[in-house]
Amino acid sequence: MLKNYLLVAYRNLVRNKTFTIINIAGLAVGVTCFIALTLFILNELSYDRFYKNAGQIYRVYVKSNINKNESCNSKTPGPLGETMLQNIPEVQTFTRIGYFGNYNFRYGEKTFTENSIYAVDSTFFDVFSLQFLEGNPKTALNRPNTLVITESSARKYFGSVDPVGKTLVVNRAYPADYLTRNGIYTDSCKQFFITGVIKDFPANSHFSCNFLTSIYTYQINTAWLAGAYSTYVVLKDGANPAAVEKKLVNIVYDYVGPQAEKLFGVSIKQILQNGNQYSYRLQPLTSIYLRSIRDYGIDLNTEWGDIKSSDISYIYIFSAVAVFILLLAVINFMNLATARSEKRAKEVGVRKTLGSSKMPLVLQFFTEAILMSFISVSAGLALLEIILPYFNGIVGKNLHLNFFGSFYTIPMLILFVLIVGIVAGSYPAFYLSSFKPADILKTSSGKSRRGKLRSVLVITQFAISIILLIGTVTIKDQLDYIQKKNLGFDKENLVYINNASFLGSKIEPFKQELLQNHNIISASNSSRMFVSGIPGSGYLFNQKTGFDPLSIQYVKADYDFLKTYKIQLIKGRFFSKVFPSDSSATVINEAAAKLIGVSNPIGSYLFRPEGASAENTFKIIGIIKDFNYQSLHKKIGALAIHLQPENQSSNNITIRIRTTDLKNTLNYINRTWQNFSNGERMNLGFLDKRLEQLYTSEQKTSEVASVFSVLAIFIACLGLFGLAAFVAEQRTKEIGMRKVLGASVPELIVLLSKEFTKWVIIANIIAWPVAYYIMNNWLQNFAYRIDLSWWVFVLSGTIALLIALATVSMHAIKAATANPVKSLRYE
Repeated sequence: MLKNYLLVAYRNLVRNKTFTIINIAGLAVGVTCFIALTLFILNELSYDRFYKNAGQIYRVYVKSNINKNESCNSKTPGPLGETMLQNIPEVQTFTRIGYFGNYNFRYGEKTFTENSIYAVDSTFFDVFSLQFLEGNPKTALNRPNTLVITESSARKYFGSVDPVGKTLVVNRAYPADYLTRNGIYTDSCKQFFITGVIKDFPANSHFSCNFLTSIYTYQINTAWLAGAYSTYVVLKDGANPAAVEKKLVNIVYDYVGPQAEKLFGVSIKQILQNGNQYSYRLQPLTSIYLRSIRDYGIDLNTEWGDIKSSDISYIYIFSAVAVFILLLAVINFMNLATARSEKRAKEVGVRKTLGSSKMPLVLQFFTEAILMSFISVSAGLALLEIILPYFNGIVGKNLHLNFFGSFYTIPMLILFVLIVGIVAGSYPAFYLSSFKPADILKTSSGKSRRGKLRSVLVITQFAISIILLIGTVTIKDQLDYIQKKNLGFDKENLVYINNASFLGSKIEPFKQELLQNHNIISASNSSRMFVSGIPGSGYLFNQKTGFDPLSIQYVKADYDFLKTYKIQLIKGRFFSKVFPSDSSATVINEAAAKLIGVSNPIGSYLFRPEGASAENTFKIIGIIKDFNYQSLHKKIGALAIHLQPENQSSNNITIRIRTTDLKNTLNYINRTWQNFSNGERMNLGFLDKRLEQLYTSEQKTSEVASVFSVLAIFIACLGLFGLAAFVAEQRTKEIGMRKVLGASVPELIVLLSKEFTKWVIIANIIAWPVAYYIMNNWLQNFAYRIDLSWWVFVLSGTIALLIALATVSMHAIKAATANPVKSLRYE
């Protein structure tokens, strides 16, 4: 019986080659898109789930609302993990992650600058179950100056030699006062002893690095109001995280409270009763990558630079696109099948007359659909292998479909073939098999119902295509707006060196040497901007005690900062060598002045309570115009600029250049660097390119949306092309009659096209409000965003209409210009 079904199905496919090619092509493209997007989605959802006991691991974060300034900070105090272990029975173990700057490691003749090196507790591997290749995870980091390195780093330094027991020498590290527990830089901490080698962090881990050093090497910050570490805890099996969060309230009162009272002069109880909030919360490990921003409100600026982050909204978007595109392909199948129903109706009538029941007919049509699905999925998988490298390039991943790497891959593909075949063939199977022989022989039964179904299916297809078009245009407009927006400074012709800390006290001579070149206009030494991790603090205005601190971020910059970035000074003055007292001065931006709330804050003071180890009172000497020192996802915050001493180098040197002789200018900068850096490699880039990297996720989404919008329209038009051919064929006799009665070619083209035009117009009416809702929600991710313009909707709808008409017109023109004599002899 099955053999007979397959044979009949094969003959039908071969007999109707146009129908078969259109269906296979549409389904194959739809299947390829669906599988590619599914691989991406599954990869995104897999982050951190490979860790043993991943469901019991939580990251602690700080949620605060001080003076109506709400924030969620992923950095926590140094003593928090140990305190939780001692006071909360549900906590099984903990680990901290800290960062203490760049290192210049040397082994023999090999020297490398390493940025991706973090300090962790010896319990790190009890929390994160990474695979050890060499060494003992229990003891690898239980002593100062011990180091665990990744497999790729081991190859880079040691080749095939076992690195355990070897020593990496630190040529220079900044800031040096972090290197010992008592803050003194000594020869003993210029060496790190390798005690273990681990496999590289999996690509789907939210946190990764190349080097892990013992946190006991450093002076640990024990201040309860300083967020210096990421703290992860493992809760015991069955522990309730909500109950743990309630117990964390006591830690705030018992440990944070005394230090807050000492700094601000009021008790923690008074601070919290005044409408403020300060609490520790738990975030599940598996939510960090996708849900930190949207669900937990965690400020990405408080994350480490090597932490990966995305947004669950993109998963929703890509999931919808994947389903939509597959649905378009399935709709094509159903549409063309119902369009051919009159031809298949005679077959059904003959079979039923000869005694066939409904079920064999249903099985016959399902067999044809599943066979078509099998061929399409096979073609789609072949196409997937071709396009996957390109897709990986867009999304920045290394996705692949491993047929034999997992026991469920092949069964899932078989199930996928069956589901697609059954869904695509369900309506044709039950609809065609329901025909009554007498009705079939007398009239074209069900014609009205078929017309309504086709209308619904085509409208659905084009509504989906229009939504994707509107989304693509909106995303591109937002990215274009970001690139062209006035950031409050001139980003053109700026290059930066982001490892300038290695120059140390040579920074000022280096700058002066650069300025000898007439193509270099100015240079400025400043701390990091345009990245996550810009520090912030609670400042008190004109008072040293109080429970109304102002949350202000700060950067350090030298005298040439405004000149180099071309930032406008609004009031007062900027730092000047004429005023030695500027070492304890500060310049604030407009947002900080607004936060302070006085008409003229110049001459007033900002006091930073936790800055007890250094000068902590800053006189406000100037106000600068707001500029975007972070991505446009965030509004410009309150910012204070403190003076960077001339003999101290921060991470960044920004250089404004003329572009008349770019190649020689860059070569000059490189030669000058080599003269001052003792062979250290220079990390140089263009600032405008660095700013573009802040929107990598959006750029990837834009590219993906563009590609899949085109493919969605292609699939829809493919089905429309086939449908138009059948409609023109069915109306051949009518067209001949109309031509004989005097109808012109344009009139006949309009006649054949107006139904399709009506469908696309209805699709626009449906698509516009849906697209508005989706894209308006997406734009909320940006503090600075475009308004959804009416022309985007009109343009997308017009494009869809023109494409539909172009697709249909080929058959319409052919039918309208045909010889009416042949039309009247039709059938």
